[in-house]
Parts: sequence; structure tokens; C-alpha cells
Amino acid sequence: DKILFIKRHFMPEAEKTGNHMCDQYFGFRAIAGGGLFVLENPFSDKPTVRNVLAGAVCENGRFKGRTLGPEGGYLSPELSFDGKQILFAYTDIPEPRRRYTWTQENCYHIFKVNVDGTHLRQLTDGPWNDFDPAWLPCGDIVFISERRGGYGRCHGRPVPSFTLHRMDADGGNIACLSPHETNEWQPSIDNDGKVLYTRWDYVDRGFNQAHHPWLTTPDGRDSRV
Repeated sequence: DKILFIKRHFMPEAEKTGNHMCDQYFGFRAIAGGGLFVLENPFSDKPTVRNVLAGAVCENGRFKGRTLGPEGGYLSPELSFDGKQILFAYTDIPEPRRRYTWTQENCYHIFKVNVDGTHLRQLTDGPWNDFDPAWLPCGDIVFISERRGGYGRCHGRPVPSFTLHRMDADGGNIACLSPHETNEWQPSIDNDGKVLYTRWDYVDRGFNQAHHPWLTTPDGRDSRV
């Protein structure tokens, strides 16, 4: 009976300066003014917006003792199966901007928080963009990351490959599930516990008409279109 959403500003620039679908996931392209919200009583005549992170202080990691406010950028909120926790990605926006220079300060990292704003915790860090988290039935988390290494082959600028990864519920034991050379996006879990995601696949098909759905096991075996 509630709606979870983020606030995120549209990037009006040209393709190679922020508007391309890859560049939009670079933390150094984020625009300040974002946030994580719940719309309560959404179908009534008096809906209200609640800022989930208002007053929330991070309990661990490099962000320990800090709040996450509208001066940062936000991506990809995900609600737990029991409706009690939220995964999301956040980045600081340090000035001056250092475009195409990846640092832990200007990349998206994955965080976890209770729906009431308590127990805000940092799960990932480092000079990689991590986003699109989804819970597995066992409690582990799959997500998209640049950590595999490698770059897209046709961009004319540095565009790292985003591929499927996995970690423990507390952010430990990060492992790459997919060695795919191009980009993958938005994992979700089907009723059998398998991971559904999309892949930018150049093999024997047009490069830009569609990003097709793929399926794999939670440990990355038997990936198939």
C-alpha cells in the first residue's frame, strides 16, 4: 500500500557528455538533488512523501557517522521480499568534477537501510560503480558492477563494462558472475530463484535494436538468452 521511489534529475546533455545509457551510471555524471522516498497513502486524496534517509546516520564503512542527503546522486532502489529493508545506490558528487577519472568518492556504492530509516549500512566501496542490487532467496545480493574490468568496444571514450556480480548480505565475498564483454543491466529474481537480467549483446544480431533478456543461476552458471 506504499510506493518506493528515488528522486533523480534528468541529464540533458549530449550522448558523450552524460546522456548515453552507459554514462548515466557513472557517479561523476550524477546531478545533485536526489533522494530515497516512500509515498504513503498513494491512492488516497491525501498522499504524503516520506524521506527514508532523513536523519539516518551510516553505521559502518567509509561513510560511518555520515548522513546521505540531497547533495548526492541515487539509483536503483530495491525492496526486500519481506518489505522491511531497502537496497539502493548512492554517490557523492565532489567538486571540481573529475570526469573519466574513477575514484571511491565519485562512484555509486550500494547501501542498505530499513524502511523506517534505521540501520543505514554501506555494503560496497572503491573506484567502481556498483548499482542495480537485487536480493536472492538465500539473502545474498546480486548487482551490476564495473569490477570485472574491460571496456566497451565502440564508444570513443572510456566506458567500462557493467556485468553481473554477487555478494554476501553484509557486502563481503564479492564475486563476478559474468565475464561478458559488454554491458548487463537490472537483475531480478524469478519464481524459481534464477536471475533474470538484460545484456547488450553484439553476437549475430544488431548492436542497438534491443538489449535482450537473459537467465542464469545465482552462481552464474548456464547463462542463456
